[in-house]
Amino acid sequence: MLIAAVCGIIVAFGKKIENLSYQTYLQSLRLNATIELSTIREQFESEMVDRVLRITQLASALSENPDMNQTEFNIKAVDFLLQSNDVINVAAAPDLVVSMVFPKTGNEAVLGLDYRANPAQFPKVAEAMRTGRGQIDGPVNLVQGGRGLILRQPVFTKRNGQTEPWGLLSVVLDYDSFVDNISSTNLSERYDIVLRERRIDDAPTAQVLLGDITALSQDPVVMTLNIPLGIWELAATPAEGWPLRRPQFVWHWAMRLAFTSLVAFGLMYVLRLADNRRNAESRLQNGIEALHHGFVMFDPEGRLIAMNQKYAEMHGPSSVVKIGVKYEDIVKSSLAKGVTRGAVGREEEWLEGWRNRPLDGSSDPEQVLPDGRIMQTSDRLMEDGSVVGLRIDVTDLKRAQQAAEAANKAKTDFMGVLSHELRTPLTVILGHARLARHVDRLPPAVALHEALKAHPEIAEEIEPHLKSLTGQIVNMMTRLERSGEHLLSLISEILDFAKLESGSQAIQPTQNDINEIVGPVEDQMRPMIEDKGLEFDVSVEPGEIYADANRVRQVLINLVGNAAKFTQTGSIRLHVVMDDNLVEFSVADTGIGIPEDQVSRVFEAFHQVDASSTRQFGGTGLGLAISRDIAEMHGGTLTASSVPGQGSTFVLRLPREPEESEKSTETPEERQNMVA
Repeated sequence: MLIAAVCGIIVAFGKKIENLSYQTYLQSLRLNATIELSTIREQFESEMVDRVLRITQLASALSENPDMNQTEFNIKAVDFLLQSNDVINVAAAPDLVVSMVFPKTGNEAVLGLDYRANPAQFPKVAEAMRTGRGQIDGPVNLVQGGRGLILRQPVFTKRNGQTEPWGLLSVVLDYDSFVDNISSTNLSERYDIVLRERRIDDAPTAQVLLGDITALSQDPVVMTLNIPLGIWELAATPAEGWPLRRPQFVWHWAMRLAFTSLVAFGLMYVLRLADNRRNAESRLQNGIEALHHGFVMFDPEGRLIAMNQKYAEMHGPSSVVKIGVKYEDIVKSSLAKGVTRGAVGREEEWLEGWRNRPLDGSSDPEQVLPDGRIMQTSDRLMEDGSVVGLRIDVTDLKRAQQAAEAANKAKTDFMGVLSHELRTPLTVILGHARLARHVDRLPPAVALHEALKAHPEIAEEIEPHLKSLTGQIVNMMTRLERSGEHLLSLISEILDFAKLESGSQAIQPTQNDINEIVGPVEDQMRPMIEDKGLEFDVSVEPGEIYADANRVRQVLINLVGNAAKFTQTGSIRLHVVMDDNLVEFSVADTGIGIPEDQVSRVFEAFHQVDASSTRQFGGTGLGLAISRDIAEMHGGTLTASSVPGQGSTFVLRLPREPEESEKSTETPEERQNMVA
């Protein structure tokens, strides 16, 4: 019972102390808020008094000169802008229609604004004209875009001894800039600040320039601001509200009520932490041992603090690898054994490069172990300066990659050999077809004609049959030649693609006049295009380009030929434009176009938009792939865009001048084995 009474007295006394401390703490917070808020009040009053003084001076000038023109108004308004960096514009609205604004640039949308037709601003404007007092209105959405704070001053003139309303003078301030001027970011983050107009009638139209008015219901610190444009209230509450208790409230009570318990349970907590740490270290060690790759970690001083058995096995049973050894000592041990092939004979130079290696993943070299295995090394720098590394066995992957590359080379070589072997007999066939197309010029045909001339009695009967036979042979050979030429072009495409894919194809760039490249293309393609009933529009800007002229012509012929193939009516346009760095060849048609899901695939080798067995247009699907490769060999690009049913546009962009290639002086051996 006594213990309960003593505990009750201690709790009651502690509660009383806590209440007094809380009230003192709360008063201190309110005092600090008042002091900090005074900065905003002084800045706001200073900013407003200065602006009201200048807007009143400008309004007086308008009152004395109501017929002021735009130029005179600019002269008056420019001073206002020069003294305030947050002013967006100064506008005059005689008869409430804005007819003058400065600056005009960027504020053209303000001219002609009729306040009577602007329901958002007219109530305040009407009040200003009725009361004759200036106003602050904002934030408002401006007709020229953005948010603004508007200072309005009604203007009155005297005519025939009577005061008459002339209109309205307004100055638009950038709302965000004005708020930044009067309120620092630090205060805005710590307090919910409200700046509002205080109206005697407590009208709902009272302006709230800053903050959310709901913050006024949270017992704010309130200050009154007197400015020429009315009486304003500045209120603030902490962003998270007034604290319900002073700091460390729980801690104080815990100290009063649970100090003995903390001492009793302290040792238990420490022992539990130690046990948790041992379990965590055990799980970590088991985890890194379960890795199929070598794992290692070095502390900020470069000493080995963790590794798995895989990493130790990489260095052999007699290595220096053990906990506490320096990373650099491990590297030096590898150098001494000659494991690092690229460092033999230049160990010091290699070691200096290793010390300056990047640890951001930009360089993850490969390491060849003495048994021939290939390890992908990866070191990363941690925030505390430690280094964690993985050694990944990529031997099988490398062998698979080499096998795939060998298979790809064999395929390419086969395509090249097959293409060469096909071209030889095809060339012979085309040669005989061309000879047979002129069968009437062959010696036997000439001899037969001579024989018929010698026997006119039978010539009249035989010559019609002979001409019919000759014509049929010519037609057959013409078709044979045309098909052979088409087959030869397909074989040539396959051969070009095989060379490009194998890397044996090279370009021979020289300085060329653009017209010397485009002219032959136009001469070759125009007859075929116009025979199809299409228009061929060619325009070329004069200039020169450093490129392989034959290859660029090949690309252009391919693009124009494709355009003609897929265009039945309309036109084909070949335009060439250039600037200081690039030449742009554009080929546009009015053909069938390319489906949207196929545009990104037209440059794939052997790809056909219509791959069905009944497709209308022939070809291997290699032309665009070859053209793209030629563009990239020049350091350029080839892109496509299309609208189905309206046509397609292909754009070839090539650099006008050769670019200096960055040549790396680092050998593969030097890039290899940069980590141990």
